Amino acid sequence: MFRSWTRTAAAGTVVALALSTGIAVAGASPTAEPRAPKLPSCPVSALKSAKGVTTITVWNSMVRDNQTTLQGLTDAYNSSQTKVHVNLIQQPTYDDTYQKYVAGLTTGDLPDIAQLEDNQLQSVIDSGGAIPAASCAKADKYSFSDFVKRVPAYFTVEGTMWAMPFNVSNPVFYYDKHDFTTAGLDPNTPPATLADVLADAKKLKAAGIQTPFQFKEDSWYFEQWISGANKQYVNNGNGRTKRATKVLFDSADGKKVFTWLGDLVSSGVAQGSDKDQVDNLLAIGNGNSSMTIDTSAALGTVYSVLGSGGASDKQLDIGVAPLPQISAGKGGVTVAGAGMYIMKKSTPAKQAAAWDFLKYLDLPASQATWSVGTGYIPIRTSAAKDPKVQAQWAKFPGYKVAYDQLVAGKSTPASAGPVIGPYAQERLTIINAYQSIFGTKSDPLAALKTAATKSNSLISDYNSRL
Repeated sequence: MFRSWTRTAAAGTVVALALSTGIAVAGASPTAEPRAPKLPSCPVSALKSAKGVTTITVWNSMVRDNQTTLQGLTDAYNSSQTKVHVNLIQQPTYDDTYQKYVAGLTTGDLPDIAQLEDNQLQSVIDSGGAIPAASCAKADKYSFSDFVKRVPAYFTVEGTMWAMPFNVSNPVFYYDKHDFTTAGLDPNTPPATLADVLADAKKLKAAGIQTPFQFKEDSWYFEQWISGANKQYVNNGNGRTKRATKVLFDSADGKKVFTWLGDLVSSGVAQGSDKDQVDNLLAIGNGNSSMTIDTSAALGTVYSVLGSGGASDKQLDIGVAPLPQISAGKGGVTVAGAGMYIMKKSTPAKQAAAWDFLKYLDLPASQATWSVGTGYIPIRTSAAKDPKVQAQWAKFPGYKVAYDQLVAGKSTPASAGPVIGPYAQERLTIINAYQSIFGTKSDPLAALKTAATKSNSLISDYNSRL
């Protein structure tokens, strides 16, 4: 029924020395003053002198409704002008796209644009395979003033924005309003904190729900809880003022999260589920569970499948709420999803064509179409005001939750999100810690300490190879 919308990345390979950093883009970074070294050039004017049609290839990792909507936008772009033709080549997952990207740095088999997951930012910078989007923006006098500030900020490291933002999401809380009513809970007052989740889960268990809370074992959520507490996940400005050298998550807030996970297990109200599958959502659909956390990018599929009679639990009433935090009102959620990278190996005309296409994808009208068709967040404030988006939010208020989360809270180095070289491997240390708690009922604080030790070792090893 479902196909995984995985957020994990393959183990990254350091393939080249880090590129020099660049200059700030207007509206891009709330985290640090840039060093302002020289940016590589971006030949945005090369398309004007190109003869005939310039064909470019885009590797993307979208599936289901997301792929259909992206293809529609691409077709509309191809029909809107005669200078550029875009060919989309779909990869099964972000992992596959990244694996092909790394291999292509050696073989030369690269696209003109690669859609790569958010956590691959530092490794793409270090690989030297992309030109910064900031270079193109500077050459084109392109402004990011209309963008939701936290979005270009995520892709900005030491003052340079590397990827052109496109598909942005964050985690939201899914719950069954009918089950809440049955358990004597207010269906319009979902849990706001982790303590609330535990308390509500106990009441749902008492009302006969088999496993009230499905915990998808994704390290992404732990990062969001640390950001929500307005704390940095790694040092050196979350890896944005300088390269991160150690993690900071083995803190009082990190311990609160892991203690809560242990309490869920000892209370018998939660079950861990595979981060690459949709068992957590299916459990709500069949009535075995009432609450879970998942990406807002799943909204389109959740509404179209579970919300249209596709669930075996015919009384299912889907609710969507902000991600419950350690305690309310401190920090903010970080950007997730993917960015579009322009490949350095492409010809000047193809690089100019790539930039032209990426500007089209980020037009307010394009972002409105993208958001309505997928559940991804409109990344421009003017796109959020588009009548199509407003109508969608009025009909399905759950679509607005992720946008509200992104514009709420503080814009700080914490909410900009961490930048880590061996990000994929580091995330595995958190996933392994989860699994030890839910699988073998290990001591939560010992699991957290082990994850921090292993993460620091991974970061140190990665940095020593640069």
